[in-house]
Amino acid sequence: MGRIALSLAALALLGTGAALAETVTLTGRFPADYREPSFLKRMGVDRIDGPDGSALGFALERALSNRGHYSVVALNGRAPGDVDGLLSGLVTTEINELRVTEERENCVEKKRNEAGKEECVRKEKQTIYCRKRTIDVTADLRITRASDGRIAYSTRKPRHNEVKWCPGQSAPGAVDGAVRGMTDSIADELAREISPRTERYTPRFFESRDGMPKEMHARFKDAIRATQRDLPGACRELEAMEAAAPQFSLAYDVGICAEARGEYEAAIDAYRRAATLRPRDTAEFDTAADRVRKLIVQRDDERARR
Repeated sequence: MGRIALSLAALALLGTGAALAETVTLTGRFPADYREPSFLKRMGVDRIDGPDGSALGFALERALSNRGHYSVVALNGRAPGDVDGLLSGLVTTEINELRVTEERENCVEKKRNEAGKEECVRKEKQTIYCRKRTIDVTADLRITRASDGRIAYSTRKPRHNEVKWCPGQSAPGAVDGAVRGMTDSIADELAREISPRTERYTPRFFESRDGMPKEMHARFKDAIRATQRDLPGACRELEAMEAAAPQFSLAYDVGICAEARGEYEAAIDAYRRAATLRPRDTAEFDTAADRVRKLIVQRDDERARR
């Protein structure tokens, strides 16, 4: 646990004069956008009030179950029993349909050209009457801790659907179908926000030799190429080179090696060294360090839950 699985991939940067850019594909566990509810592993879905509350409740049960992080219990107004968190709320639905006008330019006179084909020679603007339907669904949702009633998560999620149809066009689908799509969207968004996620990402090794002793250039190039067939061996070579002659590319690439091994604190230290040695690329190095900090948060959260 706390380690990340890795596989290797070499990707080409396309474009005139672009060089081969070596990457490593990693899979990491990242924390939920809202961490507090993610500690409530046994989640009870309580009553969702409103005409479309049942539909949203079912959608929430599916979305949370599909994430694989929560054990979901459907309460339906019953006593919560043995759950860590209670998800409840209110959903409101407003449907409006009205007549609207639209200006269109239509051909009112045609003539045949020399080739015998009809061409429009005079157009006029005409007013036509159409129908417009709007659907607004708003869900107010919250998660409370079963142990003390404290609110761990609270949100308002609106959805808007608008469609217009004119003479000669098909009418839109049924309102119920549109509403179900909107409640599913709300449920999926909530589940994403409160669930840790597994992501694949591909950090790119720095290949710049600026500031590197010339006698190391060929050795460095060989080590970067070797990352695609023998990452551990290539990483040992990069680490030895950085120890002998600190340089920003070496420091950054050593950070990727440490991240691939799940040695997150060492990876952050290496990215910091790279930023110190190459201030103009600090933003890229900071992005890598921020990513690893998130991996540390999720690793520590999982250890705490165990």
